[in-house]
Amino acid sequence: MDRRPSLELETIRSQLQSAEAELDELSHQLSSFEALVDTRLGSLLDQLSELNADVSSLDAKLRHIREERLFGADLMRYLEGAPQIARQPHLTDLPPFGLASREAIHGTADKPPTTPEVNIPDIKALYRKLARRYHPDLARNDVDRASSNEQMTEINRAYHASDLPALMKLAGMSIPYGVNLRQPPVQPGKTDEEPQSELEQAERKLKTIRQQITRLSSLPIVKLSLEVKLARHQGRDLLSEMAADLRYKVAHKIAERDYLQAQIKASEIPKDG
Repeated sequence: MDRRPSLELETIRSQLQSAEAELDELSHQLSSFEALVDTRLGSLLDQLSELNADVSSLDAKLRHIREERLFGADLMRYLEGAPQIARQPHLTDLPPFGLASREAIHGTADKPPTTPEVNIPDIKALYRKLARRYHPDLARNDVDRASSNEQMTEINRAYHASDLPALMKLAGMSIPYGVNLRQPPVQPGKTDEEPQSELEQAERKLKTIRQQITRLSSLPIVKLSLEVKLARHQGRDLLSEMAADLRYKVAHKIAERDYLQAQIKASEIPKDG
């Protein structure tokens, strides 16, 4: 009797067990560090996000007032009725993170769901979890900051398109077999996929878990956790340094917001004029 398939399955099972343990440990460390970052920096990141949104809105309003003065109200109304050129969604286009609960942002949505009926993440909670995870202000260098901005472009695009599968993929999550998240879920056991052997199923699961480990390991926030540990050995509190930097950015944005508000107040055309 040929025992090679049996031995191969035993080897894959052993590798799968090790990979699952590694993923669990990495997920636990990440969740713990995210909770620490949320406690130390969360309110500042939320405030900065809200201020960015306010500044973006006020800047658009001020441009509109000035263009209306330059071109006239009638032409502006005509132009507003014309088709608008689509632009890529931006981080500040969406509700500020502060509107989401800490539990929603730092839940356990990274673990792959096991059945179509349970553990399908809420798209808004998953978006905000990813937005915090890839927040550019948590990047420690220009390369990671550029990477975070690229990821945020993809995250925002998927969120605006209500594309939950794309967001789950960006989070390194697995979609249950036979489940189409864009349509009503199919009944358990009724899939169009060919039945797989036990060995094929184990190999597929191992591949998925290794992809999750690779994705999580490359997150900027994971790199940040390593830098925090290194700084601690050097007698520095890196999160305190980052909090001071965020407070400076918040103060700068407040000044920018107040300046724009003053400009709008001075530039608005009186309704009776």
